[in-house]
Amino acid sequence: MASNQISQVTMKSSTVMVILVLQAVLVMGIFAAVAKENAAAAAVGEKKGNRETNGGKLKCCSNCNFSFSGLYTCDDVVKKCDRVCKSCAVVKTHPAKLYQCTDTFLGMCGPPCKH
Repeated sequence: MASNQISQVTMKSSTVMVILVLQAVLVMGIFAAVAKENAAAAAVGEKKGNRETNGGKLKCCSNCNFSFSGLYTCDDVVKKCDRVCKSCAVVKTHPAKLYQCTDTFLGMCGPPCKH
């Protein structure tokens, strides 16, 4: 009888160990997916010329490009960039100069701009 109880305990502990290993693999997979999403969102900002996330907050944004990672860019074309914008690019020169903020921001988009 004693050897039967020992084998049952060994099987139960093996099952628990397998479950723990599977949970660890699942958690690592989730972290890897989140890291990949954050890297992809950062790459979006880099393509537009900004390598860092701007910690400021735009007053308004009508054409917001929001990502599930919590980052956004404002694709508004304006006569003058918001003062918190660190990287403002000229997107049109004729008949008048128009600009676009190429920064990537963390958080939610501001309210729509009133034109």
